[in-house]
Amino acid sequence: MKSSIYISAEQIQVIGYNGNSAKRFAAYPIPEGTVYNGTITDSAFLTECLASMKKDHPDFFKSGASLIVDGSTILSRRLTTPKLGNKQYLQLVRDDFADSVENTDDLVCGYRKLPSAENAILACAVNKSQVDSYVSTFMRAGIKLDAIHVGVGAILSFVKSKPDLQKSVIVINIIDGVTMLSMLFVEGSNVFMTRSRLYGEEKEQVFQNVLENLNGLIQFARSQSLGEITKSYYLGANESDIRLLEAFNPYTDIQLDTITIYESFGEIPPTAHFASLNMLYGDDGIDLIAARAELEKYVKAKKPKKLWIPLLAAYIVVLAAMAVYLWWQNANVDRQIADLDSYITSPDIVQKQTEINDLNKEITYYGEIARQIDDKTAWENTMPKAASHMMDMIVYLHGVAVTVTSFEFNEATGVVRVSATCADANVSADYVDALYRSGVASSIGYQGYGSGQDGLFTFSIDITLNVGGAE
Repeated sequence: MKSSIYISAEQIQVIGYNGNSAKRFAAYPIPEGTVYNGTITDSAFLTECLASMKKDHPDFFKSGASLIVDGSTILSRRLTTPKLGNKQYLQLVRDDFADSVENTDDLVCGYRKLPSAENAILACAVNKSQVDSYVSTFMRAGIKLDAIHVGVGAILSFVKSKPDLQKSVIVINIIDGVTMLSMLFVEGSNVFMTRSRLYGEEKEQVFQNVLENLNGLIQFARSQSLGEITKSYYLGANESDIRLLEAFNPYTDIQLDTITIYESFGEIPPTAHFASLNMLYGDDGIDLIAARAELEKYVKAKKPKKLWIPLLAAYIVVLAAMAVYLWWQNANVDRQIADLDSYITSPDIVQKQTEINDLNKEITYYGEIARQIDDKTAWENTMPKAASHMMDMIVYLHGVAVTVTSFEFNEATGVVRVSATCADANVSADYVDALYRSGVASSIGYQGYGSGQDGLFTFSIDITLNVGGAE
């Protein structure tokens, strides 16, 4: 019996299975903070929990174990590429995520091809230390991992296997403790994904956060002309959770529901979605252990070949010949050294050295002043410059019935945060479209919405200014 393992923020979940048939399920609680957002934060304690679980359920780990992971530290992105070979795809992924690490030799990269006319791939990257942390933690607990699969890839495989999920614009949300992964699909093709932090001490407050995230996806789909979202599914939620969501749901034209990943084994709870996905679809996706081995090959291939052995032998022969010659020259060199030492320590030379040292200190002082001036000039030149007509367009001249209540400009990023009120959400969308048409904004992102005491619709957006041509 093989085992499919997922470590959530609250527990270790294991499904024992043969083929695609689940046989047993077990869960082991872990303290909050042991694993956060896909990263092991307390390796020693997690090792103890895994060892205890293996002792209580030894049958789970006799025929191989695979882990599925998810979190913001496991980077994933849809890329459109030309048709390439395996090494070229991996290099493309490595280059695309190069800014996420100091050294690309530490980046474990993988990909899977996506069914699309434009030859798209799901690119994935993670720091090798994170992969090594999982492997070593399980190894210390006496469990050998055969594979580490990526949660996003398993979700894509799940949607691909369900024709009913490929007929419209839908959202699949995966709730894991206080975090949520949301993936927007258009006729079965994933076009956008985002991660959210869920705040609130009561479940009602948390679900209000869930619905606020849905609002952001609705606005995104409209702004990109992707169509209207018809359904929003929630993995990790039970039937009572869905009823509570429906009670708060202001979008009556969007159906809220949950999805059962594996229907033939009643003991698997809704929160074991990733363990179920790994059992059914894990082998179709990216394996981070295999990708880690590919990284080792890549790093070794970059190292120069070991030519030092023949070079060392030749060096020894040359060194022996030189030793004989140097022995013969030794007496003459000793005499020259004595003459040079006498010259260096003479009073005239000592005085000149003192003058040179004083001059070097003065040059260094003025050089530091010049460097600071250059650094300040370079820093000032990096600051984006926003023209006054941009502010006028954002606040007054947009031509939409929207009242701007606050305006904050961050020079370091070139981003304006605007809070405003209007009659309803459609008017806010018209306002965003007006800013795009005016050429003021290069991108706009919604940051929240609500309603004021006077019943007006309130919203907040971040506007990245199109400052390239500002004067």
